[in-house]
Amino acid sequence: MRRNSIVLVFIVLFLGWSLGAPADQSYRLGANDVVRVTVYGHPDLSTIARVAENGGVTIPIIGEVALGGLTGREAELKIQSLLTEQKIVKSPQVTLIVDKYESQRVSVLGEVVRPGVYPITRGSSLMDLISEAGGLREEAGEVAIVTRKNEGPSSGRVIDLVSLLEGSAATPEPTVTDGDRIFVPRMERFYIYGQVNKPGAYRLERGMTVMQALSVASGITDKGTERGIKIRRKSSAGAEQEFSAQLTQQIQANDVIYVNESIF
Repeated sequence: MRRNSIVLVFIVLFLGWSLGAPADQSYRLGANDVVRVTVYGHPDLSTIARVAENGGVTIPIIGEVALGGLTGREAELKIQSLLTEQKIVKSPQVTLIVDKYESQRVSVLGEVVRPGVYPITRGSSLMDLISEAGGLREEAGEVAIVTRKNEGPSSGRVIDLVSLLEGSAATPEPTVTDGDRIFVPRMERFYIYGQVNKPGAYRLERGMTVMQALSVASGITDKGTERGIKIRRKSSAGAEQEFSAQLTQQIQANDVIYVNESIF
């Protein structure tokens, strides 16, 4: 049920991306962004232009205007000011919309539908970018690891996607920045063998007990016994240990559960 809820939320977010939304005013223009500038009542001054490497945008009659590093609203006010100062338009009303976001990009990797590099738009959040990448694959885990630009892999911040989507996260959803790397790891698994009806590898749910693991594997066969359950587990140092398990005991990632045959 939880897994289905996560997938549904990402579908909704993805549709939101497809339908489009107003540009976020916190976004700062950069090289290769494509902007649409409209001056109300003066179509001859309207233009669609790409931001140059030096941050300049060519506006009809005015010429090149340095807009790199400005927000959309700041750019609008600057163009309005120039139109007024140069006595081109009295009391101009300027609207600037970013048609294509190309200057700031983030890598979205791992268990997403379309791994790749995506432009940041609308003050993009973590979930925005995962949705833009098509959402989570069936094999995806329940966390995402965000690594900032110029930081090593070991410094990545682990984000609990389940808590984030349920609104129970202790910290707010992070806003991603240029050069960030988002990695969604493969789901955690456990393994169950022996006298169960459907042995194999299964997704490990949070707080899962031995009893729940048996249920996922369709229960114990007629030859098996609840008193003959063993767990093989590796420690963080790599050492393997085996011990008897109780039905109420929680299992961990990569645990191997074995149900023995009854001797009676």
